[in-house]
Amino acid sequence: MTIILPVRQTYHVTQETYFTSKMKYHYLFTACVTVIFLTACNSQPGSQTLSDSIPKNALQADTSIAGNFTAGSGIKFDSSNIATFLKSHSLFKQFSDELSKFYQTNKYNYVWYDKSGLTEFSNQLVSKITTLDQQGVNSSIPYNDEFLRLVDYNSSDNKENHESPDINTELMLTAQYFNYAKKVSVGDLNNKAESINWYLPRKKVSYADLLEQDMSKGSLTINAGPIVTQQYEGLQKALAQYRELEKNDQFKTISSLSKPSVLKLNDTNSVVASIKKQLYFLGYAKQTDSTNIFNAALADAVNNFKLTHGLKGDSLITNSMIKQLNVPVRKRIEQIIVNMERLRWIRADSASNEFILVNIPAFALYYYEDKKVAWECNVVVGKPMNKTVIFSGQMKYVVFSPYWNVPPSIINKEIKPGMRRDPKYLAKHNMEWNGGHVRQKPGPRNSLGLVKFLFPNSNNIYLHDSPSKSLFNEDVRAFSHGCIRVSKPKDLAIRVLRQDSSWTSGKIDVAMHAGIEKYVTLKNKIPVYIGYFTCFIDKNGNLNFRDDIYRRDDRLLDMLMQD
Repeated sequence: MTIILPVRQTYHVTQETYFTSKMKYHYLFTACVTVIFLTACNSQPGSQTLSDSIPKNALQADTSIAGNFTAGSGIKFDSSNIATFLKSHSLFKQFSDELSKFYQTNKYNYVWYDKSGLTEFSNQLVSKITTLDQQGVNSSIPYNDEFLRLVDYNSSDNKENHESPDINTELMLTAQYFNYAKKVSVGDLNNKAESINWYLPRKKVSYADLLEQDMSKGSLTINAGPIVTQQYEGLQKALAQYRELEKNDQFKTISSLSKPSVLKLNDTNSVVASIKKQLYFLGYAKQTDSTNIFNAALADAVNNFKLTHGLKGDSLITNSMIKQLNVPVRKRIEQIIVNMERLRWIRADSASNEFILVNIPAFALYYYEDKKVAWECNVVVGKPMNKTVIFSGQMKYVVFSPYWNVPPSIINKEIKPGMRRDPKYLAKHNMEWNGGHVRQKPGPRNSLGLVKFLFPNSNNIYLHDSPSKSLFNEDVRAFSHGCIRVSKPKDLAIRVLRQDSSWTSGKIDVAMHAGIEKYVTLKNKIPVYIGYFTCFIDKNGNLNFRDDIYRRDDRLLDMLMQD
């Protein structure tokens, strides 16, 4: 899918050429010198090693080792070098086990060198690390000066480091890869996600295994499935573009409307010229002019902007739209950065061929099939005081004409006070006592509507119909106690029950209106993911922004900046 970014032109961020090296390893010469050195300087031929701890059989190719990516060179080193390296590079001690695992697997062979010197893959790594800010990662490079010196960054003074295997360069590259993978492939705050109420399955990888995979492929990846990769790469491009917009410094705050409070096609108002300029600056308008007349070109731009910011695509200029236009470019950059971090946490295998994603800030449900959105609908989510939980489950049941078992918290806060005011409160609300609890009977007035969809979980959250249909037309749809109300419940039921051909549209409609609760067990469970993304790429390739309704972005951004 082509990523369509909301800017007038694509700002191509050219990646600088950081270094190239003509690396030729004089293999025969080095071998001869090594033999002479070993013969002349050691009195115990069976235990000789070079001064840099390379065993005397280091030049024997070990082509049988699984995962030995540079078996053509077959150059080994003494395992004690790892401990020595970590002693002088304590920031990498967090990767001690991974370093040992990786080199044990490769029988302590140099992997960043071949017969010609440093490999092309090392060039890729250095390029990625020195442009780390393009990944939205706000972090310095550990031992940056030493790292760049070892790889002769933009220098031609020490090319021998490229030609002959150097243990410090070798281990520095591996450790820097692990650090890069932690920040870009896994997410710096992955292990802290639950502390900010993120309970979706998170990525857990072995950095050693990841390095083997990337070396086998010959490229650095973010270790994600196709859906997450598409999202991540789209946001990465958007980040580069919005940083260019920030440099242009053309952003101006637009005044709110008073009378009239809504502008339509052919209206004239003093703010129209400013809105045209802002939409052109952000890329939603192909052209602009200095007039205050609301023309057809502006109507198209307004419609596009509103649709990608969670507002009705009605081509009307409203104060809600102006509020979104006035969000500073710096704030949008921060929004992109925190959502890139969230994407890093998602496991590569999180999504099956068929699954449901609810994005809380977008107030939307997306039904995925074959790695793309096949269907979607509006939803209502929990109020800020009754936040919908970020987690996942397996949809197992569809319940037609459901009872609503009222939660104890609602009984205490709403039902009991209502009963004290009116003894007929339960009857008026079609409710009854049931074994010490209150439940609402099936029917059109039931708070769950005519059908609910269960994916059993400890949060007692599920998808369901609702009698309050008008709420689905609101731009901001955070009205529930935490469960998720679906605007098109019958369509969803038809979709999840396609597994069973006996459940026709007519049969589903009858069951929804029967007034008798009926459980249907799905033949195949359907994964459900409740996520929180305030910035994302839609199915048409457009960059979208949404309000941070639960105020989660700022906390995550603070944690990223502190880290």
